[in-house]
Amino acid sequence: MVLSLYGGFRLWLHAHDSTILKGYVLLSEKTAAKAKANEMERQRNAAALALEDYRKRALADALTQQKLEAQLEEAIRDDNQNLEDGDYRWTDADRLWLCHQRGEAYCRR
Repeated sequence: MVLSLYGGFRLWLHAHDSTILKGYVLLSEKTAAKAKANEMERQRNAAALALEDYRKRALADALTQQKLEAQLEEAIRDDNQNLEDGDYRWTDADRLWLCHQRGEAYCRR
C-alpha cells in the first residue's frame, strides 16, 4: 500500500513538474520574444532618427554649396565686368573647367 502511494505520488509529481516546467519555458520564450521586439523597435527608432539627421545635414550642405556657387559666379561676373580694357580674365574655357570640377552632368560653353 505504501509503495503504491509512493508510486502514485511520484507519477503525480512528474506530471506536475512537467506542467510547471512547460509553463516556465513558455514564460521565458515570451519574455525573450518581447525583449527582441523591444530591441528591434529601438533600433528602428534609432535608424529613423539617424536618417532624419542625415537628410537635414544633406539639405544644409546642398544649400551651402548653392550659396558658395552663387558667390563664385557673382565674383566671376564682377571680375569680368570691372575690367576697363575690355579683356576678360575669365574665359569660356575657364567656366567650362569650373563646371567639370563641380561634377555637373551637362556643361555648356
